[in-house]
Amino acid sequence: MYPSTLAQKSAQICLLFLGTLLTVLLTVVAFSSEAKEQKMPMEKLSWLLGEWTFEDAQVNGQYWERGTRTCILVLENQYIQCESKGISNSGKERSYYFILGYNSMDKRYEMLGLTSSYPRQNLYIITPSDDGHTLEISNHFWTQEGIVKSNEATIRYNGKDQYIWHIRNGELDPTTGLKKVGFIDTVNRTDK
Repeated sequence: MYPSTLAQKSAQICLLFLGTLLTVLLTVVAFSSEAKEQKMPMEKLSWLLGEWTFEDAQVNGQYWERGTRTCILVLENQYIQCESKGISNSGKERSYYFILGYNSMDKRYEMLGLTSSYPRQNLYIITPSDDGHTLEISNHFWTQEGIVKSNEATIRYNGKDQYIWHIRNGELDPTTGLKKVGFIDTVNRTDK
């Protein structure tokens, strides 16, 4: 009777040990997956990081602006901050910031736009394609009436050194149902 009781206790201890080990391993895997998911959203937009030049041109008008844009990771790598400085064809200088981040509560990408030439803050909702190279953007302003939709845009990255930002702020196009493109922002990488 004694040897079988010892064997039973040994088996119980072994099972307890294996159960504890399995629980620890599953916990480590869960935490590492959760940490990876928390870091991964901004990786989708990491192509924005670096030094750029831009030319923003009005489609049916004379206005244009040229300048530089620098995008870096900030706030413990949770956000991308893009600082732009430009000068228009009239000689007017301006600077502006875009702060891009992933809102894990609402499960979406968002961007805040601040500019020296316009007092209202731009609030953007960004929907990236699976590879992150196409961004559909919905722009809103904070006003006295609340948050008001302003325009829409599409950014397309070519995969290495350029992205084009089509800003749709014109009349509705009857064939597409979208606002017509009013500005095209062509952005080229300079830190190759």
